[in-house]
Amino acid sequence: MMYRGFLLFTFIFSVRYIQAQDRVDSSHILDEVIVTATKNATNIARLPYAISVLNKEKIQRQSSRTVPESLVGTTGVFIQKTNHAGGSPFVRGLTGNQTLILVDGIRLNNSIFRYGPNQYLTLVDPFIVERIDVVKGTGSVQYGTDAMTGVININTTTLQFSDKPRWSETASLRYTEGGMERAVRPELKYEGKRMAFMIGAGSKKFGDLRGGDTTRVQSPSGYDERSFDGKIMLDLGSHWNLNAAYQFLQQNSVPVYHKYKLENFAINKSDPISRGFAYVKLNKKFNASRIKQLDFFISNQALAESRLSQKNNSTTLRSETDKVNTFSGGADMLIEFMNCWTMNTGLEIYADKINSSRIDQNLTSGSVSNLRGLYPNASRFINAAAYALNHLSFGRLNVEAGLRYNVYKASLKDETLGSIELKPKALVFQGGLNYKLSEAFYVYTNLSEGFRSPNLDDLGTLGIVDFRYETPVYNLKPERSLNQELGIKYVSKKVNADFSLFNTRLYDLITRIKTDQVISGYDVYKKVNIEKGYIRGWEAQMRFFPTSILSFYAGATRLFGESITRNEPLRRIPPFNARVGLDIKKKQFIGGLVYNYASPQRRLAAGDKADNRIPLGGTPGFNLLDLYGGYDKELFSIKAYLNNIFNVDYRTHGSGINGMGRAIGLGISIRFSQIHPTTSVKD
Repeated sequence: MMYRGFLLFTFIFSVRYIQAQDRVDSSHILDEVIVTATKNATNIARLPYAISVLNKEKIQRQSSRTVPESLVGTTGVFIQKTNHAGGSPFVRGLTGNQTLILVDGIRLNNSIFRYGPNQYLTLVDPFIVERIDVVKGTGSVQYGTDAMTGVININTTTLQFSDKPRWSETASLRYTEGGMERAVRPELKYEGKRMAFMIGAGSKKFGDLRGGDTTRVQSPSGYDERSFDGKIMLDLGSHWNLNAAYQFLQQNSVPVYHKYKLENFAINKSDPISRGFAYVKLNKKFNASRIKQLDFFISNQALAESRLSQKNNSTTLRSETDKVNTFSGGADMLIEFMNCWTMNTGLEIYADKINSSRIDQNLTSGSVSNLRGLYPNASRFINAAAYALNHLSFGRLNVEAGLRYNVYKASLKDETLGSIELKPKALVFQGGLNYKLSEAFYVYTNLSEGFRSPNLDDLGTLGIVDFRYETPVYNLKPERSLNQELGIKYVSKKVNADFSLFNTRLYDLITRIKTDQVISGYDVYKKVNIEKGYIRGWEAQMRFFPTSILSFYAGATRLFGESITRNEPLRRIPPFNARVGLDIKKKQFIGGLVYNYASPQRRLAAGDKADNRIPLGGTPGFNLLDLYGGYDKELFSIKAYLNNIFNVDYRTHGSGINGMGRAIGLGISIRFSQIHPTTSVKD
């Protein structure tokens, strides 16, 4: 309670202090814009939603190994790690297939995203991340299924046109003591008058993760990773622009640490797990028309995972492979009806094809059995939608309102039940008001529906998942959420702060219920739409610039989740957590301190108590302190990090592996030539 009170007091006091001290500059409103929440560039201060933004500078300061680790400490976001290669973001208490993740505005989620934590966000290379937008309390109208409490949009490398052709070659290296990270990435970038492109590749080796003062080395947990990516932007003339990108990342021999330590496995790993992603986008701008902009995209994403498992003293080696190929496309049109009213309207379609197989090999006899995979093989899932998002501005008042209609078609061929076809539907709305009280203060309120359509993981899962055995069901309907929110923002030259209160009602939740069966020593579960609940809480975040050299930031999140149906806490609700930091930047020198806090989580659902990753009685809290410093010149930069200064042994709630203990890390970037900013057109 002392930590919570102190952080809240610091937040309120800082806002009031700056309001008093900074009156001369209060007319200087920061002009940062965001498109994730509206599909249209809008000033963050004028949006009726709580938003957290990580730009490239913030991401690089954190020296994170993975994209999920970049999100650690972000207000409203909590990161769970099942293994060293994992990292699943909770947005306002929900994760997995109940949180929507986008990459450059295109869905990362697919129809086999499972309930609870998953590792798929780690298949985006952090070296190419330019900016991360976290929009909370809305998202289903804008982007469809899975956005029950918000959306995370990963924006990759920005390209620019330049009147004078410029080349940039960069080599980046990272090392963390004990061999916990060894990474190298060369990158080539060109920016010309009508064409710009970038290509890069990476090779990484992550040794076994070393925990704090009592855990020490956690083995096996290390793995290898390789990546390749490219991006191109073309000016086609007549205000047409083309953007195309390709991203590939593969992780090899990724062990699931807690399976070895807690579940008697001799082998349990993904080998390999990979993601290939390609897209083409076309953009057309109009000067004298009610239609202001047209956007088109087509994309393909291929996600593949092979898993190997063998229990101690068992003669059976199990090999499972799941592949999802997603083709998608869409069109968006920005229409201006009048000066105060614009609208984005569009169509989207995503089509998944799933291949799933399982082979059991008897290591004694050499016999091989080909069995049904985790999902019905050759299953298909189609997701199509139409939406309209209205943006209205009446002086001090901004209004955002919209509707989305989604239809789905799931086609499964089950060996036992035969051919199954389901066609769920969903209609959702969102509406928000933002009112400018003064030159710096804004108040906002938001009412948004969210939904998650039952996917193939819900409908067709058969086999061992985490610590249970699941059987398929075919009569599920969409999960629903209703977010109610009230907040205030303060934005001036020296401070950027916001505070929000929210209540998210959850109903028709798909939950697992235990049957009387037991298979291979695991209890058998099936899924049904029976649960209702809610998540309530508050968020506060601020950044304060007292001088041109110093900046101070703080953020905190408090959640309370309850299952009305079960009369117990909702599963996996993160504890109270906060981050406070100080950044120093003077000419070429940078440095800072970061403090992370999480309270103990003792409020546990029955499912939490049965989860062997959560200690008996709940997850202890922790206090962590990190230090960083560096030197940055035009053609050279070096940064050093001291993680977990006091070598605290800790684990984030629900994780299957402890966090990193005290360790020194080093990052070096060598730029053989430098592209200087120009008056350019951004991607």
